[in-house]
Amino acid sequence: MNRRRILWLFFLVSAALLLGGCGVPREGVVDWNTAEADGWWQVVIVFPLAKSLIWLNTSLVDWDIPYSWGFAIILFTIIIKLITFPLTMIQIRSMQAQKNLQPQLQELQKKYGKNKDKMAQEQMKLYREAGVNPLSGCLPMVVQMPVLFGLYSALVALGPALTDARFFWIPDLGFPEFTRGLAWIPEKFNEGEYLLLLAYLVLPALLMISQVYMQRMTTATTPTGSEGQAGMMKQMTTIMTLMFGFFTLQVPAGLSLYWVTSNLLQLGQTYIANYLSGVNNAIPPAAPQALTAAAGAGSSDGSSSVTTAAEATEPQPKRTPQRRRNRRNRKRR
Repeated sequence: MNRRRILWLFFLVSAALLLGGCGVPREGVVDWNTAEADGWWQVVIVFPLAKSLIWLNTSLVDWDIPYSWGFAIILFTIIIKLITFPLTMIQIRSMQAQKNLQPQLQELQKKYGKNKDKMAQEQMKLYREAGVNPLSGCLPMVVQMPVLFGLYSALVALGPALTDARFFWIPDLGFPEFTRGLAWIPEKFNEGEYLLLLAYLVLPALLMISQVYMQRMTTATTPTGSEGQAGMMKQMTTIMTLMFGFFTLQVPAGLSLYWVTSNLLQLGQTYIANYLSGVNNAIPPAAPQALTAAAGAGSSDGSSSVTTAAEATEPQPKRTPQRRRNRRNRKRR
C-alpha cells in the first residue's frame, strides 16, 4: 500500500466520523411516526435503515426476546456484513495479489525510480500480465461507504429511541447523549458511580482491542513497498484506533455496540477470506522476465533447459579446497 492509498484510507475514516451524522439532528428523532425525511440522503439511505432497525426491534419484542434493541443492532450488523461479504472477499484477494507482486514492483522501482512515467507504465504492464486490477481493492470499500455512513446516521437519529434500553451490563443504550461530549465522565466519577462509569467504558475498550487485532490480521494481506511505508501505515492505524476509542466516549452506547460488533464480524470475515484465498500458503508468482529468460536459456549443445523453482531454491553444496583444486586443474587442461 503506497502513501497515497494510506492517506485516502485515513481521509475516508475521518470523513465517516465527521460527516456520517450529517443531515440528521444530533439529538436524534423523537417521533418516527411523524418524522419526515429531509433531502435525498435521508430518503434513500438513513430513514430506510433506521426503520429497518425499528422493525427488527419490534419483531424481537413480539417474540419476547430480552434486550431487544441491543440484539436488533447486532442482528442488523450481521445482515449488513453478510451482504457485503463478497465485496470483502474481492478486496482481500486483490490485496493479496498485489502483495505477491511486490518483489517485481520493487525491482521496477530500483530500475525506473528516477523516471516516474516509465515506472508507472511498467507497473501497469505488470498488473495486466498478472491479471491484477490495483483499483479492485478500493472499489469494495467505496461501495460499502454509503451503507456504513447511512447506518451511522441512522443510529444517531435513533438515539432517543434507545433511551432506557438495557443490554446486559449496559443500563442505557442511549447514554451518553451525543450533545454532552465527555462531560459525563467526570460527572459520574465525582458522583462515585464507578461501576456505572466502568460499564460504559467496556465497549470503547473492546473497540480499541478489536482495532488492534484487525490491524495485525490485515498486515498479512496488505502490500507494503518499503519499511518507511510500513511504519507510516502502522502510525496511521494507531491514530485511527485512538480516534475511534476517543469518539466512542462521546456517542450513545448503542452506536458503540454497532462498531464493536462490526469489528468482531470483520475479524471473522477476514479470517475466513484469508483461509479461502490461501493467504498462509500463498506463493508469490515468478517474475515474467525471469520466466522468459529461463525458457529462452539453452545449454552449450543447443538444447533448452529451464530451471524450476525447486531447483533454484535448492541449497548448493559448499566448495571445499579439494573441489576448487579440481576445478583449476580442469581449466588448465
